[in-house]
Amino acid sequence: MKVNIGRAVINALKGSLIGAANTIPGVSGGTIAVVTRLYDDLVASVGGFFRTGWKKNTAFLLPVVVGVALGIVVFADAVEFFQERFPMGTTFFFMGLILGSVPFLVKVTFREQFRTAYLIPFVLAFGVLVAMALAGRPPAAEPITELTLATAVMVFLAGVISSATMIIPGISGSFVLLLIGMYSTFIRAASDLNLAVLAVLVPGFIVGIVLVSKVINYLLTRYHGITYWGINGLVLGSVVAIWPRTDAGAWVAPTGATAILIAFASFAAGFILAYFLGSERKERRQREELPDA
Repeated sequence: MKVNIGRAVINALKGSLIGAANTIPGVSGGTIAVVTRLYDDLVASVGGFFRTGWKKNTAFLLPVVVGVALGIVVFADAVEFFQERFPMGTTFFFMGLILGSVPFLVKVTFREQFRTAYLIPFVLAFGVLVAMALAGRPPAAEPITELTLATAVMVFLAGVISSATMIIPGISGSFVLLLIGMYSTFIRAASDLNLAVLAVLVPGFIVGIVLVSKVINYLLTRYHGITYWGINGLVLGSVVAIWPRTDAGAWVAPTGATAILIAFASFAAGFILAYFLGSERKERRQREELPDA
């Protein structure tokens, strides 16, 4: 099994961004996967793990999985720190990260001839994200710490749903957990290392990822144009969904010279990072110059 070390490092970095994004309710790891140009390969590798060659898929997925784990464990505290002290700047960084992918999305989307029907999935997907933003964030429910048959089924199904939505761009798995009242259960299980709950959660998480990856891989293979227009709607709609809001639900903008400067610098940093990670020229140079090991 040959591994391109340079490409593996870059994929691990991209995975860390996905992991960090998944810790924030409202930010979608699937969107970050699209931004970093991992999305198509991820769903293809997971959905066809054995069918398309498990060695090749393992070589691709392993650095990404390690990066996601590092992003959740290592960068989650950093993200929380910046969210608490610079909430506006943190949000604008992720907005820049999302909008920095637009040149890549345009290039991929218009590989096929445009059809008017493609606007339907775009508008529907965009509308779903705006509706979720307007709905607001529900209060967290009491965590489940002890399992019965009924609560075990709930935890398993919540794992399936949350992981499935994490793969769909624009849909925040953490936000969906809040909607179904399971976010506090998952956070408490992870922080307390509740092995009983985690033993039910992890299989549900895996089932959700595999099932949805197979479905999305099928759609990208058979209906690439209409699927990517739907993805575009989800990605651009996520900018609206994560825009800073007050507790009452009103959208807000940075005010004051310092706040505007921080927001602009954060947005620019995210935009540049997304453009760098999504650059076709960058990845082509990697393939040509870095030897396999």
